[in-house]
Amino acid sequence: MHFMSQPRYNPKTQRDDWYYRIKESFRDLTGRVRSRVMLNVGFIDEPHHPEDIRDIGKCLTYIHEHQGEKDLFGNPLSRYNEFVQRKAQEFWHEMVNNGSIDAVKTTMEESRKKAERLVDVNTIEHTDAREIGAEWVCLQAIRELEIDKFLSREGWSEIQINTTLAHLITRTIYSPSELKSMRIMDENSAVCELLSGNQEWRPGFQSIYKVAPSLYELKDKLESHLCQKTDDLFNITNRIAIFDLTNFYFEGRKEGSRKAQFGRSKEKRSDCKLLVLALCINKEGFIRYSSILAGNTADPNSLPDMVDTLNAKTRVPDDPKDKVLVCLDAGIATEENLQKIKEKGYNYLCVSRRRLTDYEIAPDAKTVTVLDSKQQPIKLTQVKHEEDGDYYLEINSPAKQLKETSMNRKFKERFEEELQKAKESLKKKN
Repeated sequence: MHFMSQPRYNPKTQRDDWYYRIKESFRDLTGRVRSRVMLNVGFIDEPHHPEDIRDIGKCLTYIHEHQGEKDLFGNPLSRYNEFVQRKAQEFWHEMVNNGSIDAVKTTMEESRKKAERLVDVNTIEHTDAREIGAEWVCLQAIRELEIDKFLSREGWSEIQINTTLAHLITRTIYSPSELKSMRIMDENSAVCELLSGNQEWRPGFQSIYKVAPSLYELKDKLESHLCQKTDDLFNITNRIAIFDLTNFYFEGRKEGSRKAQFGRSKEKRSDCKLLVLALCINKEGFIRYSSILAGNTADPNSLPDMVDTLNAKTRVPDDPKDKVLVCLDAGIATEENLQKIKEKGYNYLCVSRRRLTDYEIAPDAKTVTVLDSKQQPIKLTQVKHEEDGDYYLEINSPAKQLKETSMNRKFKERFEEELQKAKESLKKKN
């Protein structure tokens, strides 16, 4: 116990004196530090020293901690002066009479009951805890797409299907290698339990490494199945087909690969062998089909195979208004490729590879303003064109113009800096 004091006006002395309270600080059974006022002492009018107030608090603490105990070695409070002993006994009896001591016991009892309802986190041991949320979402998506039923129709056994789905789900969520995915299934993920219902089942080492080659053998059939399912689920008409391609590099030598070749890397790693991935997607973002090409395949050369595949998988309508619109960028849109798209009965939308310098705006042309993904305006104006010829639009994008101006300025600045360095180096000795 200890005294808290603050200056107050004393009516007896008609001046400011110290007003005292006895407080006790304690830690309850939940570990929380608490304090409460045991007694409002008020003003102490008797003459005393500041040390006497401190000693009274020590005496009260001793009396509180040794209630009902007999002193075998005499009274330990006898070392204090008569004023301290008398006041300590007086304040103690007041606290006992007003129930302050019992109130502390009640508070401790309440904290004990509260502590019994709490869990000590330091005593918790996690045994075989696993992630299940993302795995469950992926499993539901797989069942909606009926991938498991497709594999079953292809003659796969239940163990093969469970192994494949477990590997696909793990790679989707955690993006690991085959070896790391096995460790995740064994230590972190509950995907095996979700698929098999058996906590002990885990796919084998060899079966995990066979998943990707086995699925690749069914690539065309699986893509057709997924296209049909997504069309049915989302009521997709596939009026727009978007062509694009990218490439990725190998850090190994890939000496035994026929498709891995040196080429122009989009990741600036032309020192490594590449593979080209060509994709055709619809406007909803679902892949219609994919193709893996040699690493040295140029962008324009990749389009003919893609158009042939699209033609084999898509019915060309008789009504020109219902024709599929093929969207491609300027890197693929050569005159030969555009002619091939026309021959297959498709419309196309692309950025022209040849710049029109002498074009005229149509007399009755209207300017339409659209917003891009950053809500920046883009103006589209019809250009006068020949009958049954290509339909051109003049695109005016202030944001694009500002970007090109900035790129041109930086190019000029770097070019001038290098010229200045060359000029200065010519003046130097040797």
